[in-house]
Amino acid sequence: MYIPEHYRMPEPDVAAFLAETRTGTLVTVAAGRPVATFLPWTLVDGDRLTSHLALVNPQAAADGEALVILMGADAYVSDEWMGDGAAPTWDYETVHLVGDLTLHRDPDWIISSWDDLLRRFSHRTAADYDPSWLERTARAVVGVEFRIREVQAKSKLSQKESAATVRSIADHLAPACPRLSARLEAVSLPHIAARDERVQAARPYTRP
Repeated sequence: MYIPEHYRMPEPDVAAFLAETRTGTLVTVAAGRPVATFLPWTLVDGDRLTSHLALVNPQAAADGEALVILMGADAYVSDEWMGDGAAPTWDYETVHLVGDLTLHRDPDWIISSWDDLLRRFSHRTAADYDPSWLERTARAVVGVEFRIREVQAKSKLSQKESAATVRSIADHLAPACPRLSARLEAVSLPHIAARDERVQAARPYTRP
């Protein structure tokens, strides 16, 4: 993924982003063509994602290198919020994970991964379901284990603008997209302050 340096997600934020992973798009190549499936994911031990695919899905035979695309908050940014001469744009956060895909046919592995999903996203566990139904259902899917090798993380949050402009954008986004508004304040304002400080320090000293 193309990431200009000023849009690189701050390193401390990357782990937090991954820890909040809920869903993402698995991208593989089959017969020379890209194939993608939107999936729920569970992060395991900080370096693996697990999920499952229908057995008839073409990606159910896609062992090997793969890409998982995770999306954070995103929103349209109007030029009306930024002053004269500005262009409308889109602010967003996204993480692309490059890694190795392993497929599992073992029903016990699949049921265990379902249990992880249930425990995270519901009040139930695999033990709440009939064991024979679980095993029959598990035989109709393929377990997916994605081991992360590379993390490409991007926070495009109007960092090129002034602090006043970013505050205006954040204020306008707050009612409909509070998470993105908060990220502008947490990421972009410190970035801009550090940038302005570097610019000020680089100016030649002029006696009063």
